[in-house]
Amino acid sequence: MRNLFLMASLLICLTSVNVFAQETTPAQKPANETEQPKNAVQQMLDDAKKRGEVIMGTCLVEDCGDAQAADGVEAGRALELVKPVYPPIAAAAHASGEVRGQVIIDTDGTVIAAASISGHPLLQSASVTAARNTRFAPSKYNGEPVKVTGVLVYNFVAP
Repeated sequence: MRNLFLMASLLICLTSVNVFAQETTPAQKPANETEQPKNAVQQMLDDAKKRGEVIMGTCLVEDCGDAQAADGVEAGRALELVKPVYPPIAAAAHASGEVRGQVIIDTDGTVIAAASISGHPLLQSASVTAARNTRFAPSKYNGEPVKVTGVLVYNFVAP
């Protein structure tokens, strides 16, 4: 009889804990409502849009074809193209490949925001650091300096 009472008490406790856990669990969002956090470049572009500021897109790599001529932006050439430092942990893991980083370049040619958009996770931070330290000649639209956004590509070869 005593064992039956203990088992009944234990069952009631477990049921209570399960109900409590279900009540305190936050509501799950459906899969289609999940939103990725915005990176620094996306956030700055959103903020500029809210202020009514225009940041033009341009091609920052050599093999863009007619992308520059299409929108009329004269992209500033890289004055100081910083090469990323190969992270020791990436070298130990033999990580390699292409990493793409999106940047926003101010009217004076300084990179004001940079974020990785693709590539090996162990290499992304080094690419963002290099992109932030790269300097460009000012980009122009109709002869006037403008802020631009574009993509820089870094290729890592495992040592």
